[in-house]
Amino acid sequence: MTYAQWVILRIINRLQIKRISVKNARLDWGKFHQNGNKDEEITPAAVNAVTVGAGQTTDVSSCGRSDAPSGTEGTLDLYDGDTKICTLYWNCPWGAKYTDFRIQDGNWDSYTLSAGGPKSNIGWSGALGEIEVEISKKA
Repeated sequence: MTYAQWVILRIINRLQIKRISVKNARLDWGKFHQNGNKDEEITPAAVNAVTVGAGQTTDVSSCGRSDAPSGTEGTLDLYDGDTKICTLYWNCPWGAKYTDFRIQDGNWDSYTLSAGGPKSNIGWSGALGEIEVEISKKA
């Protein structure tokens, strides 16, 4: 039922030589799952082990639970070493007429952050889709 409520966070690392790491992954609703397989649930701890090499792209996927009217809602933080870059927030509720995605607590003085992409569905009903989150260092 709510596998139709999903999001793929496509993290694009434009930092020249540094890795981006995921920390503090948390879900209020739904589950994290293996990319491409909504039936293969993974833990927040597994998501917290995700890193994105310089010039690389990595996906983090979440969806609602099968046969449960919940959708998916959660947050995760992105870090450059010990420096917090931002928090990503998403809400893709079941049965609602909207979705929500935000970059929160952005370190805008040091990083350029953007989100969207041609396969995203921010603000509309249904799945959030594939949200491209691009991170680069300001000069």
